[in-house]
Amino acid sequence: MLEDRVILKENRAFVVSELDGDIPHDDESGMGLFRSDTRFLSGYQMRINGKAPVLLNRSIDRAYVATFQLANPRLESTAGAVVPAQTLSIRRTRFMHRGLHERIGIQNCGRRTVDLELELTFGADFDDIFQVRGYKRLPMLGRRLEPQPTETGFTFGYEGLDGIRRETEIVFYPVPRVHGARASLQLRLTPQQTFVLLVDVLPLIGDDEPDPQFDFDGALRSLEEKYGDWNEQCAGWETDNEALNGGLIWRSQEDLRILSDDLPTGIFPTAGLPWYACPFGRDALITSLQTLGLNLEMARGTLRYLAEHQGRRVDPYRAEEPGKILHEQRFGELANLRQIPHTPYYGTVDATPLFLVLLVELVKWTGDTELFSELLPHTMAALEWIDRYGDVDGDGFVEYHVESVGGLRNQGWKDSYDSLQHEDGRPAPLPAALIEVQGYIYDAKLGLAKVLRHLRRDDFADRLEAEALELRRKINRQFWMADQKFYAQALDRDKRQVRSISSNAGHALWSRVPDARRATHLARRLVAGDLFSGWGIRTLSSHSPGYNPMSYHNGSIWPHDNSILAEGLRRGGFRDEAELVARSVLEASMRFGDARIPELFCGFQRDRRFASPPGEYLVSCSPQAWAAGALFHLLRVLAGIEPDSLAGVLRVDPLPTPLYSRLRIEGVRVGDDDVDITIESADSSPRVKVDRRPRGMRLELPA
Repeated sequence: MLEDRVILKENRAFVVSELDGDIPHDDESGMGLFRSDTRFLSGYQMRINGKAPVLLNRSIDRAYVATFQLANPRLESTAGAVVPAQTLSIRRTRFMHRGLHERIGIQNCGRRTVDLELELTFGADFDDIFQVRGYKRLPMLGRRLEPQPTETGFTFGYEGLDGIRRETEIVFYPVPRVHGARASLQLRLTPQQTFVLLVDVLPLIGDDEPDPQFDFDGALRSLEEKYGDWNEQCAGWETDNEALNGGLIWRSQEDLRILSDDLPTGIFPTAGLPWYACPFGRDALITSLQTLGLNLEMARGTLRYLAEHQGRRVDPYRAEEPGKILHEQRFGELANLRQIPHTPYYGTVDATPLFLVLLVELVKWTGDTELFSELLPHTMAALEWIDRYGDVDGDGFVEYHVESVGGLRNQGWKDSYDSLQHEDGRPAPLPAALIEVQGYIYDAKLGLAKVLRHLRRDDFADRLEAEALELRRKINRQFWMADQKFYAQALDRDKRQVRSISSNAGHALWSRVPDARRATHLARRLVAGDLFSGWGIRTLSSHSPGYNPMSYHNGSIWPHDNSILAEGLRRGGFRDEAELVARSVLEASMRFGDARIPELFCGFQRDRRFASPPGEYLVSCSPQAWAAGALFHLLRVLAGIEPDSLAGVLRVDPLPTPLYSRLRIEGVRVGDDDVDITIESADSSPRVKVDRRPRGMRLELPA
């Protein structure tokens, strides 16, 4: 249960512990200190006179630092005297900075001197994260070395079969007695005396060297400055709803930064903790789309990283093809030995068109045609993949199939095994063409045509526009279910419609695929009772035989999915429906603990009679990037901010909502300028005031 754990991350390392800060010496717990998909610490426990302290409270205000306040149970001292319970105040302050750093403070709050033994025990199994998750149950791959004492502590070592040496160095100040992987200190504390021990756990790979000048307080200050800089770089979103302000907005912005890695190509949002703190193409692209109104650098970093790792050759084991955008990339021993295909693995059908969609949207926000030109070779390669490799059977649609053992069966965003099934519950045979993927391609080609026309590449633009319009015609002919007045989820191997009523169809509305008549039918069904629960739109209709509100993809509610659906409704002109979906998901999100939007939650009907909260999905990632991004996407839908830098237009057309009376947005980047906007939403006609205007752009505001 992730809610029973404390998870901290900073850049490419993270730690998962129990609520009191301990990491049990238990291979089945899944806890530990991880870096680059390897567990460098698999056990870390503190004992006072042989007993575990009692947790009083914990604080995780920032996702890279935590404090644990503990007290002693009844103890017998090393001299035989009794130490009453709650005589000792024990405080662990921990943060992540190229490893795990902890300050342990023990204060004697009693009236008598106490004799104590502080004991810390450690373990390091160097398991690959796939082994920890149980995905690959293999015998130990390399050779673990016995702990070796050093002048400041001791070191665990591991010689991997991939030829890489990994070490976990444990550094103490003051230096205790060391016995193998056990450290102990004999303490005598007079009344009110405090003892402090510093512990550094350093995960080292290859030629890494520990920082000999490491300063606990200085490193913590540098992290605070780093995250302060991030907040300064982000647009400020503030409402008069304190549950949104002091909770969801702050926490979501913090989570987005903690999940992001600083890479040579720029800031890149990893998918989620604890198991997906690595590059995911689809997740990063959608997160970047969601946060265009918050911080544009995330989109730039995502595009550049994915372009750098774009597919170059045909490799069925990794599902790689020229021009294809990666799905997942791993860096541990199993990946290095090619025991898993994630080096990277390209088994996703939607990341490649979403790469193009993000590029077009970023240009709309920024007018950055230099970046567009920089990425043009990668754009051409992605288009080539769509037309050549993605269209398996030459029917004009992009399909997916399973390329290798260990690959995903379903390769859209609903990638669980049972997420694509016919009305009778049978899995749809592959290859399959998903409705949302065709919509992304239509949107991408049409958007690229507009940018290319601006750059006077008219012939190329004409070709892409013609292809997009032909694709739209074919989608409406072959995916539309006339009896249901809804799009099929997919076409299967035999070109039969997969007639499930699912949220996938709403993505086609986001991509502007349907005409006005079909869009009206879609909008009505998306907010009908079988799809809309009162907390948001379900992934699958409750009328479906495969519906289960507690499933992963067949009846649950995903905030990121709903943010796309809300914007799709908004784009289609369905203002009331868009506001309803956005508000409902935000109301649900305000009911969860830690002010954190979950990856998904159960699709049970909202119970207004007893004001029950939404049902939690027990094993969702927390935090999760596109869940945190959903907040800013939904607020942007409500605010109605739509820039088009190439056309020189900024539209602001807010939706009236009871969620707040006032929305203030400061420093949102449009073109080359920051824009400040105030929206007063006390009645059915919101008022807009633009305090800082983008130079050279025309404002379009409500009458």
